[in-house]
Amino acid sequence: MEILNTISPYLSVLAVIGTYCLIIYYDRSKMPERVKKRGLRAEGTVVEIRRNPGPIFGSQEGEGYAPVVEFYYPNGSHRHFSTYYQTPCPYEVGQKVQLGYYFYKSIREVLLDGEENQPQSPTLLIWGICFCLLGYPFVVIKLLDLI
Repeated sequence: MEILNTISPYLSVLAVIGTYCLIIYYDRSKMPERVKKRGLRAEGTVVEIRRNPGPIFGSQEGEGYAPVVEFYYPNGSHRHFSTYYQTPCPYEVGQKVQLGYYFYKSIREVLLDGEENQPQSPTLLIWGICFCLLGYPFVVIKLLDLI
């Protein structure tokens, strides 16, 4: 029981981190729907084509290319760095593209036409589930001890 009391605060933090990861994953999955529902339309220009940098800790670049699009909205201009990497790249520098954007306070969400069905990385989902499975049993045990 002494060990449980020692590690319980750390595992409770894992539960909080896991919950946060799941919330972020859910929020990102709803971004295309939010931009379509609340966003405005604009036309942008592809100013650069970027190569996929690959995994965070990997030394090799990944496959695919994504556009960097600059567009103007009523309060100025914005440069959007797409993360939807494709091979071959369907964009060229100077090409005009249609997009939707939703800006509210510090939120900056941009969705190029054709990126609605972009697959979402399951990393946040997996880590969130793992942290919750590790942390919540100990949170429940501590709550039951209080009763």
